[in-house]
Amino acid sequence: MKADGKKIKMAVGIAALVVIVAALALAAYRSVNTPERALERYFKAVEERDYVKMYLLISDDSKKLISREDFITRNKNIYEGIEARDLKLEVMSVEKIDSKQQQAYYNLKMETVAGVLANPGNVRLRKDTFFGEYRLVWNSAVILPGLSETTKVSVTTTAAERGSILDKDGNMLAGPGTAPSVGFVPGKINAETRAADLAAVAGILGITTEDIEDALSASWVTEEIYVPVKTLPEIDAGLEAALLQVPGVMIGEAAVRSYPYGEKAAHLTGYIGAITAEELEARKGEGDYRDTSIVGKSGLEKIFDRQLRGKDGGAITVNDTSSDGIKTSRVLCESSPVKGFDVQTTIDTGLQTALYDQLARDKSAAAAIDPKNGAVLALVSTPSYNPNAFILGMSHAEKDSLNSDPDNPLLNRFVKVYAPGELIQPATLEAGVKTGEEYVEQLKKLGFGEALPFDFTMEVSKISENGTIDGDLTAAGNGTTGMAASPLHLALIYSALVNDGNMVQPYIKYDANPMVKYWKKNVISQEKADNIRKSLAQAEKSSKGRALAGKTGTALQKGSADAAKNQDTALCAMFYTDPAAENPLLVVAAAVDIEGRGGAGYLAEKIRAVF
Repeated sequence: MKADGKKIKMAVGIAALVVIVAALALAAYRSVNTPERALERYFKAVEERDYVKMYLLISDDSKKLISREDFITRNKNIYEGIEARDLKLEVMSVEKIDSKQQQAYYNLKMETVAGVLANPGNVRLRKDTFFGEYRLVWNSAVILPGLSETTKVSVTTTAAERGSILDKDGNMLAGPGTAPSVGFVPGKINAETRAADLAAVAGILGITTEDIEDALSASWVTEEIYVPVKTLPEIDAGLEAALLQVPGVMIGEAAVRSYPYGEKAAHLTGYIGAITAEELEARKGEGDYRDTSIVGKSGLEKIFDRQLRGKDGGAITVNDTSSDGIKTSRVLCESSPVKGFDVQTTIDTGLQTALYDQLARDKSAAAAIDPKNGAVLALVSTPSYNPNAFILGMSHAEKDSLNSDPDNPLLNRFVKVYAPGELIQPATLEAGVKTGEEYVEQLKKLGFGEALPFDFTMEVSKISENGTIDGDLTAAGNGTTGMAASPLHLALIYSALVNDGNMVQPYIKYDANPMVKYWKKNVISQEKADNIRKSLAQAEKSSKGRALAGKTGTALQKGSADAAKNQDTALCAMFYTDPAAENPLLVVAAAVDIEGRGGAGYLAEKIRAVF
């Protein structure tokens, strides 16, 4: 009997344990399977653009009303059309309807192309079995407030005005401008000669008749409205007369991004263009970049793109037509465009222009700085191109011509490195370096092997191909070992000679009261810096009463595996040695391909003319 009693107690205990475990399991299940959790899962799938998962999270009854394909298409078109992101869900309350259904009231906020859209909504959630999961009884209003199955959503955007790029005195390097625009007024085109007339204009403008037909067939075109087909840099009298002879042609004016200094500052300013798929992917999560965005493609336009481009405006509108044909329209969300910020730089356009004019016929690179504070005053690369041509639209032939030009005008030479030749000697040999081991350490002190702390990404200066120096130290920089430095780096090295042995840190964004920062301190002793400066001044003529110092050199640029294609380059560094109050100090460093042009004196004469 005692054994039977123990068995009964054990059975009761096990049963009680099972009940407890079941109760705990049920409680745990109920804590997870709630309307709130179901909503959170659904809108997380929206955030992740997982439309298949969203469909799985709606009720069976909802799936009978909309197919998976139609569901995915409608949600994808709307959410991606309004560029929904950063969804924030707040469940306000939940009311029980019956044992299987509850009504949830919530607020949903999201960032869109038109700003923040607040979406108060409510939706039923149902579980089809006792242990089934809650799923949404879906309808179109879950996407956006007030949306029905017949409602259409439209999105309009207004591009923000791009900020200007200015020089140190406020002169415009890049900004708003106008250019002549050629187009047609459709109603004035001669129907009988239409084909020949369009072909004639296409030939003059360097476009195809298909380009013109595409413009004329746009949905917004009417018989009386002017339809632009090509924007040009300029129109002379002859070209204007030839175009206006064609019936229907009209010459107007278009607002464009303008680069007043053209070729003289092209590699410095860069240019803008339509964003590519690769650029859009790289900028994912950075804000309101979209597949229609215009972005900086190179130069300062690219470096300061975020500040310059501003924020586009937009509007999200729902449109519906009732059963009796009455059309209604309601704006859900809208925002005005916000102009981008102007970016003022340290560039001196007078100096930029003077350097370019001197070097325009050469393959060259040059940099000019204020050695006392590190302000970059000019950056020049020649040959160059006209950035306005990219803005106005280039034909395939024009692009091919630029890309195939043997002089490579699209190449930005001022970010490249060059064998420094004798230009490196004042900071090495004349600074007292005697051995190869000391030579390497001195070059490291000068920043070789390090990235320049500067907005433009410059090629990193090299000590040599293998990082060591052996043999003749005097010839170490002449190109035979692979030593190389950019013109800006060389200018910074020479800044130490007028700056008590310290190399300033370069900057290009204007500061009315700059705080002087040193990139490298004490690279040369103050005494040696003074002596080197004086020795270099003795070999150079004065300029308009100011003491001028300089160093020239030549080096072999080993840019090709084919030795016959390697080039001799002239190099020059020149600087004022007297800190005149009315004229700031200046350092210019330049490198030029001197094939057929003579020696280093050729470049020195040009740089001296700039001073």
